[in-house]
Amino acid sequence: MSNVSILIVEDEAVTSMDISRSLTEMGYSVCAVATTGELAVRKAGELHPDLILMDIMLAGKMTGIEAAEEIKKHHQIPVVYLTAYSDDSYLAKAKITEPFGYILKPFRELELKTTIEMALYKFAMEHALRISEETTRVLLNATEDFLFLIDTQGRFLAVNQALARRAGKEVCEFVGSDISDLVTQGFISSRMAAWNLNPTRKNPIHFQEEFQNNWYDAAIYPVTNPEGNVVLYAVSIRNITEAKTTEEQSRQNEEFFRSLIEGTSDVIAVINRDGTIRHESPSITQTLGFGPELHIGKPFSDIVCEADIPEFEKILTAILETPGIVRPIRLRMKTVAGSFPIMEGIISNLQGNPVIDGIILNGWIVGEQC
Repeated sequence: MSNVSILIVEDEAVTSMDISRSLTEMGYSVCAVATTGELAVRKAGELHPDLILMDIMLAGKMTGIEAAEEIKKHHQIPVVYLTAYSDDSYLAKAKITEPFGYILKPFRELELKTTIEMALYKFAMEHALRISEETTRVLLNATEDFLFLIDTQGRFLAVNQALARRAGKEVCEFVGSDISDLVTQGFISSRMAAWNLNPTRKNPIHFQEEFQNNWYDAAIYPVTNPEGNVVLYAVSIRNITEAKTTEEQSRQNEEFFRSLIEGTSDVIAVINRDGTIRHESPSITQTLGFGPELHIGKPFSDIVCEADIPEFEKILTAILETPGIVRPIRLRMKTVAGSFPIMEGIISNLQGNPVIDGIILNGWIVGEQC
């Protein structure tokens, strides 16, 4: 409490001395006493007190309410009015400045202390809330996803800048407007707008949808009040067209590669960076006697003679270090029957290749070692 500084704004010397004495006895620090509204504004800027005790009627041209309003424009300092006036006209004017308390003279010290402590607490909570809201705003605007909050009637409560840019509007223009406008203008689908949702459904809804020649990943999160009723919907929409295109291209590449190796007698395998098999030609299972695709996802070394595994791992490490390199390879393979046919061929680093994107081993059986 000793670190809390208070600016007293009071034009009556006896009253200001009495207040100053009370505050000091309570453990507060009085940083200054201002007798006019103009001086209060200047002192607030110079001293930045933690709280201002402001009399409403002051000497000079500026009232306490006008001084509080001017201080509020430039500084975030809680103001508590301390006045002998209690009629509705003064209260109405004072409310506009959003004070943190209103104490009538004559006051009791306990009342003064309680009001000050509540004002400081309320100000701290509001300050924390402002930081939280600003942090949320920054996070919402740090993505190109469309993020917005609507009520159950479809009225916007908040949107991020990505959606505002897409619609060619300012963020502030959305608040209170109806989401149906975006649907009508073709910016989002009716499903993305959370239309026709069961208001009793409280579980998140996630779906992917093709709309206006683009693919979108959308999630709708119902927000409930303390009674458990859905009152808001938080919506996230991400354009996944590029990912979908890449996924489809990858699928087509895999089908194309598979069609190339289906009819070959060569031993062909596509190996991942960790040495596991992603694809294998049917000739591998035919030659070695294992079931079809039995080793997909497993280490290629599982079908290599144990004595040759160190050599294979050495070659794989060297290949990984140099994209595009091609090296000869000779390994003894391992069959179900326990024999070790010799395979000769080449191994290549084709990572980044649109069709292969991996390490490819292409070989043939040249003999058998028992």
